[in-house]
Amino acid sequence: MKLKSLLSTCLLVFLSGCAAPTLKLVNHVGPVTYDATSEYSSKHTEQGFIVVAFRSVHRFLPDTQADYQECSDVLNSVAKEYTPVSWSTVNITAHEYNGVTGIANTTFTYTYKT
Repeated sequence: MKLKSLLSTCLLVFLSGCAAPTLKLVNHVGPVTYDATSEYSSKHTEQGFIVVAFRSVHRFLPDTQADYQECSDVLNSVAKEYTPVSWSTVNITAHEYNGVTGIANTTFTYTYKT
C-alpha cells in the first residue's frame, strides 16, 4: 500500500512540473525574431537602441550565471554595431528555473546608447 502511495505521489509531482505555467513577461518593442532558444525585438529610440528578448533553455542543473551570460550573447548578436555588454550590466526582467522539467526561462533587455 505504501509503495502505491509513493508511486502516485511521484507521478503527481512529475505531472505538476510539466503542467506548471511558464513565466514569460516580454513586452516586445518591435517585430519579433525567433531562433532556436530565444526570441527578440529591437527598436531605435531617442534613448538608444533597445533590445528586448526572451530565452528558454533546458539545463540539467540550474546555472544562473550561464543563463545571464547567454542573455548578453543574444543582445550582442542583435546589436553588432554597438559595444558589447557583459552579463552583469544586462537588465534581467524575469528569471525562473523549473527543477522538475529542467527548463530555465529568462526575460531581459538592454539599451545601447547611441
